[in-house]
Amino acid sequence: IRINVCHGPFSHDDDISMMDPTARAKALDRQVTALRRMAVTGAHCMVVHPSGPVEAAEIGPRYDNLRAGLEVMLKTAEEAGVKLALENMLPNHLCSHTSEIRSLLEEFDTPLLSVCFDVGHANIGSEDIIEAIGDLQDRIIAFHLHDNDGTRDIHVQPPHGSIDWPALTAKLLSLNFERPFSIECDPWNQASLSVLLREMRSIFAGNMPVETQINGQAVWSICPECRHHFFQSGEQAICACGG
Repeated sequence: IRINVCHGPFSHDDDISMMDPTARAKALDRQVTALRRMAVTGAHCMVVHPSGPVEAAEIGPRYDNLRAGLEVMLKTAEEAGVKLALENMLPNHLCSHTSEIRSLLEEFDTPLLSVCFDVGHANIGSEDIIEAIGDLQDRIIAFHLHDNDGTRDIHVQPPHGSIDWPALTAKLLSLNFERPFSIECDPWNQASLSVLLREMRSIFAGNMPVETQINGQAVWSICPECRHHFFQSGEQAICACGG
């Protein structure tokens, strides 16, 4: 087993931008400890949530706290030989827009600080996903793949949300990204991980669920046994139960 990417702590108590100085110091200590431990795994980067939910009046001070925390973490990252990957966040969080992430990258100006692009978060934000990836693609070193309805961060399996997966996978493949993509969701309808991987490979191969016509409208075909969509595999359409 080879570990490629590790996620840093991301609970409410692990937020290095929080306003309370005592709690913030404890959060930073946990992040630094996690970073040192991840170096042992051989992971090339640790994903960092810039913040939890932020009130509008606190945005400036919270960014100051984030910068101070990143300065400390980057020193540890250099010692450990592990990069930090800032994750694009949901609305009402720090780094919810590509311009905010780019500003931090340019401010620190170090190859140790890069980006983890979360497509589900981007689907809820105000930017077009494809354009957002293009804006940051020179600094993206990790991806989180999952889906949602465009309003809630529900982490459902692609393509069971509102993301345009044919357009997204075309963009991702054009990047010639050399590292694995992280799939951040459970298998649809309690299927196995092998089914999840098979269906994700189908999507990346350009094979979306098989369509049928009902009352003149195209809909995805669903197996009555396993309640999974049929995906094209060679000359056959296969569902989760192999029907």
